[in-house]
Amino acid sequence: MQRLFLGVSPTKQQINQLSDIQSLLGKAGHKGYGRPVNRYNFHMTLAFLGQTDDASLAQLINAIDAMACTDSWTKFSITLDKFTLWRKPQVLCLSAPSLTQVSLNPELYSAVEHCQQIIDSTQSKSPPPPSTENGAEPLIKPHLHFTPHITLLRKAKLLPKQTLMQMGLASITLTPNQMHLYQSVSGERGVEYHILHSWPLV
Repeated sequence: MQRLFLGVSPTKQQINQLSDIQSLLGKAGHKGYGRPVNRYNFHMTLAFLGQTDDASLAQLINAIDAMACTDSWTKFSITLDKFTLWRKPQVLCLSAPSLTQVSLNPELYSAVEHCQQIIDSTQSKSPPPPSTENGAEPLIKPHLHFTPHITLLRKAKLLPKQTLMQMGLASITLTPNQMHLYQSVSGERGVEYHILHSWPLV
C-alpha cells in the first residue's frame, strides 16, 4: 500500500520565496510559529487518495492518462497571498480564498473536480476520512470549500501578525505546467514526497 495524493509543485524561484518566508518567521524568534516544512516537500494538493494498492494505482494512472488524451487537464493560475493557521492539524499555510464556487476560478475548480471524479471511480471501497496531512481535504460534491494552499510550518500554534506585504514579501502565483502523483514516504529524515507520475496541464 502507498499513501498518495495529486498536486502541483512551485517553481524553483517560488521555492526560494517560500523558504525566505520560513526564514523570516524563524527570525521572529517565536516557537509558536512551528517547524519549517522541508523545502523539497513544498506542493499544493489537488486531491488526497490515502492508502492505495497497486491495482488501484494502475487504474488511477490509466484513467488520468485517458483524460489527458482528451485535453481535459486545463492549466490554471492561483495566487497565494495570505497566512492561514489550521489549529487542529497545527499547520501554517500560505493560501488563497476557499474555492466556494466555480466562478471564483473555473480552471482550478475543474482540475480539482476531475481529480476527485477519477479517485471516486477508481476506489472500490469507501473513501478515506478527511485529512489535511498532505494539503487539501477530500472534497464532498459539489467540490466546495477547497482551500488552495502550500504548507509552510507544522506544529504551528500562532498566526503571524504581519501580512506578506508588511514583511516586504510578494505573493506567489502558481501557474503549473504539470500535475503530479505524489507518494508520501516516512523515513529517517522524516516524511518525503516523491513524484511517481506527471501529466501536462495545457
